[in-house]
Amino acid sequence: MFPSVNNRPIDRDFYRRAWPSIVRIIILEILLLLALSGALVFYLNWSSEAAVSEFMTGESHSLQAVKAHLPCDRSA
Repeated sequence: MFPSVNNRPIDRDFYRRAWPSIVRIIILEILLLLALSGALVFYLNWSSEAAVSEFMTGESHSLQAVKAHLPCDRSA
């Protein structure tokens, strides 16, 4: 029933002692995923607010820079 190492059966107590460690690891993984998803939501909220505020100012730096340049003189 239980796997064996070097033709000796593994102690059944090992499985009972391992469960608390497994549960702790799963809880830590869930907490890490929650922290990462919270950071992602915070970043997306921050970046969208920055984009909206830039849009509402009505200034577009890239378009103004393009309009300021004259066309190239290709007389060659």
